[in-house]
Amino acid sequence: MSFSITYQSLVEVDILHNYFLDDGSMEFSSMSGDEQKNRLKRYEVATFIDIIPSQDTFTQLNNHHLVFKKTKTGFTVYSKIADVSTNTPFVELANDVKLTFLLKLSDRLFGNYTNLDLSAPGTFYFTNTKPATAGTGFKYISKSNEATLITNAHQISVDTIKNIYDGLKGQEKLGLFGVINLGMIGDSGDLNILTTEGKLRVQPQIFKIHFDNRETFWRYKNASDDSEVFTTNSANPLTKHGFIEIDHNGDKFPNPTANQIKRETNNFFSEIYI
Repeated sequence: MSFSITYQSLVEVDILHNYFLDDGSMEFSSMSGDEQKNRLKRYEVATFIDIIPSQDTFTQLNNHHLVFKKTKTGFTVYSKIADVSTNTPFVELANDVKLTFLLKLSDRLFGNYTNLDLSAPGTFYFTNTKPATAGTGFKYISKSNEATLITNAHQISVDTIKNIYDGLKGQEKLGLFGVINLGMIGDSGDLNILTTEGKLRVQPQIFKIHFDNRETFWRYKNASDDSEVFTTNSANPLTKHGFIEIDHNGDKFPNPTANQIKRETNNFFSEIYI
């Protein structure tokens, strides 16, 4: 007598960042499918952010025979299956089951190359169910086929997600950049993780959190005396890979790193010493 244990994908979350995915001035979203696959081969979300299930979610995972697995682009939650023919979970997942994942930055330069204002108070919150106290401008987590980039509009007050914070233990609240909170049933059918019958979807739900890279004016300075050579007339995107050609008086100039960033009024400047 033999038997097999089957796990299927319940939900996936991809966390993308244009700083690592754009090729100079060529945006990741404008690339062909093959080009995007090539860019993703060397992409690692752990380079800039860590994803941690909350302690309460660890309990939920164990109680419901779910498995959390990090991926190069985010994470997947798998469910043990009782009946493969009907995609029935081994342990029933009630509609009110929610899974919470904590986002903590692992790169001190994240604020330099990310097009966000991290000085603003609040927590970035990504969910398929709107908190009762959230305002009319509330932003839901995006699905994989949506071209939504993260802005400060995805940031909400601690009071709005007080129940989430109240449920966090010990050091879970320390250094918290964002929270992903996913209900089995979303506020609309296209945000559901399960079917209305409590089964796994034939095609698992895939959500996406997509950060944009910051654009800066590039200011070139003499390393010997700190005097300015010239500054670009327009802002250029910061990228980890790729190259943007800068020509000034017939000379070619290097691209900046994300280290030297200065904010002057509403503009950002990258300083490059030559």
